[in-house]
Formats: sequence, structure tokens, C-alpha cells
Amino acid sequence: MGEVIFCEDLHLQRQVVLKHLQAGVEARRLLDEQKALSKVRSKHVVQLYDIVNIQGAVTQQPAIVLEFIDGETLQVGSLSANADYLNLIWQISCGLADIHSHRIIHRDIKPGNIKIDGEGVVKILDFGLSRNTADAETRSIIGTPIFMAPELWGDQTIAFDSSIDVYAFGVTCLALLTNEPPLSLRHRPPSQPTLADFSTPFAGMPAEITNALFQCLATSRQDRPSMQAIKNLLEKHLLRDRHRATVVLNGVANTLDHKNRRISLNATVGSLTIEYDGLAFTVTQVAGAVYINNTSVTVGAIVPGCCVLTFGNGSGRKFVTFDVSNPEVMP
Repeated sequence: MGEVIFCEDLHLQRQVVLKHLQAGVEARRLLDEQKALSKVRSKHVVQLYDIVNIQGAVTQQPAIVLEFIDGETLQVGSLSANADYLNLIWQISCGLADIHSHRIIHRDIKPGNIKIDGEGVVKILDFGLSRNTADAETRSIIGTPIFMAPELWGDQTIAFDSSIDVYAFGVTCLALLTNEPPLSLRHRPPSQPTLADFSTPFAGMPAEITNALFQCLATSRQDRPSMQAIKNLLEKHLLRDRHRATVVLNGVANTLDHKNRRISLNATVGSLTIEYDGLAFTVTQVAGAVYINNTSVTVGAIVPGCCVLTFGNGSGRKFVTFDVSNPEVMP
């Protein structure tokens, strides 16, 4: 629908992309892209620099000036299920979570609309089909077929929400690993494949991640996770064994990390054992009255990154802080 021209901004001495619509294409497409990009600020979304008019064949026409991404477009079947792949799909999830936080639906997530720049940073492009969540309906079937959620194949006015991007994200994660998707995804409308068929390209990935990506392809949009939940899950695994927790009790500092995976805290009026499995800090033993942020502790509870542990009741209570460092996933 659009045409791009690679240009140089002579004032700021930088390369940019000038994008305008092909003749006969509905002007709303460019307006939608302008509205979406003007709202979203994300490391993983192409930036909108300006809106200008350029001379067309007959009259002037609007165009948008975009960030130039000097890098490679993602290709179907080009990756393997390893740590680099995990980092890449995490970056895509970050961009989509940012997009959704601004109440924008991209509507055309696929490898061809995602690039990696020279520093390894993923950028989501092409908002020509984007919609605000308040205006999320269509009367036509539009998009890239295999990446379109089942609800987009209706023959009446179709209402949709950000879960169609979650579905497209799940298909994209699969498509980056194989150019032979399960047959059920090629139907119109598609249906969710079996977990066994879906999982084959993800061999070696943690089962928790494979299962979450599989759930992105749920036929019912209510059953799909949010992009924020997916982002948090991927981030947790990328930071495996890099967390550190510190607890000071009775003047003694206790540390939990990949070298010391278990601590026992005894405050006389209550005791608590916490273990670190590389992903989370989990309560494995508890005795007496012990609380996390005023909630009674049970075995199996996950200790949050920053909280207060309370031992005992009444005037004999003892308060202890539990602090976790927050390493950052890069890029």
C-alpha cells in the first residue's frame, strides 16, 4: 500500500525513510500510522520524526518521515531455538507490550515487519493497519493470512482487540524457526495445532516458554496471555541465575544467589526457609506466624522482589526486608 524512499535529512545529517501511499490507497492508512507512531515511545518500535508534504504526480501528498533502520529484516525459518532466539523474541514482546500499553493494536505482526539494527536491537515497523483499541473493528478480511487470528476471518463486521497481536506473535515465534508450520495454521480460519506439533521446532527451550507461546495460538482470544505476561516470562528465563537477594536478620546478612541457593531465617517467633532455583525465590519451609507484606506465608509461595517479612504477632513482631537486585536484559 505504501512506498518508501531512503533520504538524507540535510539539517540533522542523518538517514531517514520517507513513506507515502501508493496512488488509489485510502488516505486513512497513513493517518492511522501517524496516530499510532505519534503515541508510542519504545526502544523496539520505529520512531516517527516528522509529517511533510511531497509533490505527487498531480498534487502534493502527505508523507511521514521515519527512523532509518540499518539492519536485516527477520526471515522465516532462519533461526534456531537457542539463547539468541530467546533474546530476540523477548525484544519483540517488549515492543508489543509497549504498543499495547498505549492502547494501539498493530494488526500486522510478522517477520517481514520486524528488523534488527546494527547493534542487535529489534525494531517493529509498518503501522499501516494499526488501530486504537477504541476503534477496533473492520468489515473486511485484511492482513497476512497465516498470521491472522481466527476471529479475523468472519464475514460480518469483525471486532477485535490486542490479542490478535498476541496470536501473530505466537505464529511469528514459530515461523522464525521453521518454514513448515502445522497444517491447522494454514486453514482459513486457522485452528490451534496440537502441542506436540507446535513444540517440535522448540526442542531445547524451557517447557514453560513453549507452553506459553503455544497458548498465544489459542482459538479463543480470552485464552491468550497478554504481551506483558509473555515479556515477563521470557525476561525471567533470560535472567536465569543472575538474581541476588539480601536479607538482614539479627545483624547477619544472608544472601541468596546462584552460589548460595538456600537460606533459613529463624526469628524465634517464627522461621522461614527460602530457596532460589535460578528463576524465582520460593518458600520451602515455614514454622510459626510468618507473613510476606502482611499475607500469611505458605510453602510454595514466591517471595516478591522487594517485600517485608514479618515474624510473629503483636508486640513481639520482628520485621525484615527482602531485597532483590534487578539485573537488566540487554539489549
